[in-house]
Amino acid sequence: MMYLGLGSWRFFLAFLVAISHLYGKMIHGPAAYAVWGFFVLSGYLMTFVLTTKYGFDSKGLKNYAFNRFLRIYPGYLVTLLLGVATLMALHAMQIEPARLNPQFNMPQTLGQWLTNITMFPFGPQPALPVPVAGALFVEVWVYVLMPLFARSRHSALLALLVALAANQQYGFAVDTFGIRYSGFGTGLVAFAAGSVVCHYRTALARFSAPVLSVFVWCLHAVYWLHDKSWPWQWGILVFVPLSAWVVISLAEVKTAAMDRWLGDLSYPIYLLHTTVGAWFLVKYGYERPLKFFIASFAVTLLLSWLMVMLMDRPLHGRKARPVLDGQAKPLAKTQHS
Repeated sequence: MMYLGLGSWRFFLAFLVAISHLYGKMIHGPAAYAVWGFFVLSGYLMTFVLTTKYGFDSKGLKNYAFNRFLRIYPGYLVTLLLGVATLMALHAMQIEPARLNPQFNMPQTLGQWLTNITMFPFGPQPALPVPVAGALFVEVWVYVLMPLFARSRHSALLALLVALAANQQYGFAVDTFGIRYSGFGTGLVAFAAGSVVCHYRTALARFSAPVLSVFVWCLHAVYWLHDKSWPWQWGILVFVPLSAWVVISLAEVKTAAMDRWLGDLSYPIYLLHTTVGAWFLVKYGYERPLKFFIASFAVTLLLSWLMVMLMDRPLHGRKARPVLDGQAKPLAKTQHS
């Protein structure tokens, strides 16, 4: 029994995103690495639950789609409304949340509103009341493709190769990082890698090293101290196999209840931290000192706990039952089921 598992890993990734946005002196790179780390994990988990719990007939896919919607959209919608209220209130106080995140703006056109409501990832996103939602939009629409990758390892391998080619097409210069990081086709490399690893998880299990894999992942994250341009060049892509190693190492670890709790908190933390932080601009200004991060993250944790207790847990009981009996391993007991 260990405390370090996929739940703790998800919490750690969410923490890296939060501290990177809320602390002005945080090293660069870990926030992007964490987002693609989430992508790798999602590719693995969605492949796992589709092959062991839902199956690929019409009923299984319908239940899969409904449960994904129930897991993602209600929390996002609540945060979207909070973001709109925050923007209106802070603008009235002449505070500019966009200085905390450039995309933290009020939608001005019907198209921008539709982008936010439908979570559409295939266009410009200059105005996001949930400013970190761009990566979430990519993830939601990749869920549509996951049954293809989960059904066939050859499809997953093909998607991986095509996504690698898309990254190669843009090149790995610093000025192409933005489009590689946020693009649908380029970001697909992380999801496909997670799916491939899941397909070959039995063979790859011998490389499992829970502590070592996380240590190496973190060690590579601080390489920025040596090379400031590394994250924006090859670093984001190097983190894909490193994240896959962590996932394959932690996937079947039996963990204590705390690991589940930390995992449950990760999604609300990801959604809420920028909105919460915007309110502390009133007191701490735009420089984001350590006190700003501590205060913002503490309130984010509280609101995330409330979201889990008042919304996520009740909604979890309304999820559609999986179709397959599949010998569910510890991994299948996560909220991603």
